[in-house]
Amino acid sequence: MSQTAQSASAAGSAETASAPSNLVDTKTARRRPLAFANFDEVSRDLDRLEVAINAGTLMNTGNWTAGEVFDHTGKFLQFAYDGFPSKAPPPVRWIARLMLKKKATETEEPLPSGFKLPKQASALLPRDGIADAEGLAFLRQQVARIHAGEQFTRPSPLLGSLTHNEWLTLQRKHLALHLSFLDPGNAGAG
Repeated sequence: MSQTAQSASAAGSAETASAPSNLVDTKTARRRPLAFANFDEVSRDLDRLEVAINAGTLMNTGNWTAGEVFDHTGKFLQFAYDGFPSKAPPPVRWIARLMLKKKATETEEPLPSGFKLPKQASALLPRDGIADAEGLAFLRQQVARIHAGEQFTRPSPLLGSLTHNEWLTLQRKHLALHLSFLDPGNAGAG
């Protein structure tokens, strides 16, 4: 599928950087089953997605292009290293820590799809129309920081202070959520 075709059938989230004319309900959209035990698995999946992109066979089932999915997930990784530009209001953070933190950071239960980012989190939205290759390169740069041993040290804008291991769990689940909307088919399998 070409970049143009991907834009028409984009992947990733209920919030979109593209025109909202044909939004997919990401709570019910078809997704591939995906979970990552570690970041080596993430890197292998990115390799398969890149092969599918280059072959023109990548299928999207959400609202963001592959480039936008890569950019968004790359930003979430980057901000966990370098700091988030904003945070949720105090009552929201308190409720999230109470109700979501353990589930998001201490279990392998997948994150739910269909979450719409609030305005104050707009820095996490992908750059509109970012090319697949550019988004993938950015995401790979952030994943390389993990492979190099860099530690997540910044607080979550929603969940507050997290250990590096809690961040790793949350990041793996966040990547699995968004990358599940991108299906490489048999590309790069092996």
